[in-house]
Amino acid sequence: MKNKVLAIIGGTVALFGLGYLIYVVLGLNAQNGPEVEAVFTKLDLPAIIIMEVLYASLMTIIFSRWAQIKTFGTGAQAGLIIGAFIGACSTLEVFATSELIQLSGVIMAAVTFGVRFAVAGGVIGYLLGRD
Repeated sequence: MKNKVLAIIGGTVALFGLGYLIYVVLGLNAQNGPEVEAVFTKLDLPAIIIMEVLYASLMTIIFSRWAQIKTFGTGAQAGLIIGAFIGACSTLEVFATSELIQLSGVIMAAVTFGVRFAVAGGVIGYLLGRD
């Protein structure tokens, strides 16, 4: 139980830290349509932190219960796949139903989510494997 709590905390820190670095510091956003500045006007940090906790919890449940992932390498591989799918699926929906995202934004989201989830998955896998 202790390892799972540490894995969720470590995954949350990795996801939030890399998200801040990628989206705020580097300014790489998947939303690259002309109407973006009018729509995305706020940054609600408590909601973002809750989202990252939920993502880390999801990966921790999958890794510990079904996949038995207990190393950084296997966690990073699984995290990359999970993150790329989540990033692509969520932005494809917005791409298909609005003018907010262009196809290059879908690809960018898949890549950035994949990188974030790979690092977080590695951290989660490592922490789950600790004795």
